[in-house]
Amino acid sequence: MEEIVVARVRNAHGLDGEVLVELLTGDPDDVFAVDRVLRVSGGRERGPGRLTLKGARRHKGGLLLRFQEVSDRTAAERLQGRELAVPQEELRQLEEDEFFLHDLVGYAVVRVSGEPVGDVVTSYETGAQLLLGVSAGGDEILIPFGRQLVTEVDRDARRIVIDPPPGLLEV
Repeated sequence: MEEIVVARVRNAHGLDGEVLVELLTGDPDDVFAVDRVLRVSGGRERGPGRLTLKGARRHKGGLLLRFQEVSDRTAAERLQGRELAVPQEELRQLEEDEFFLHDLVGYAVVRVSGEPVGDVVTSYETGAQLLLGVSAGGDEILIPFGRQLVTEVDRDARRIVIDPPPGLLEV
């Protein structure tokens, strides 16, 4: 059962156990539904392995979450830096042109001419756009992942075809 990391706890908020999280999903309304159970991972301190969502509200570019198992600031502070995940099968089915970012790692990136560029090693969400980190000859090239450059994503061949403007792939 594969799990998808959907948020990272930034810090405690207030005195009643709320935490501010950085979103790592494009579907926060679907993912952070009341009574959803999230798995907790990472961090140095031991704490609950699973948390049940009691409430969620938007705040400063993230979400404030309240859990049944966390009732005060001290317990919320123990979650700082931890990641929250859900089983992939509990998430909605993706449309044909949607992707889980972690699934793109390992895809080969090629130009429309067929010339290899490199392999996807990571992704970055900048707020303005999504960037793929592509390993090319020992360097990492950042390639915007959007319809302007990406002409095809072939899931079966694990290949992304791009039509880059001049200079984009210069390192």
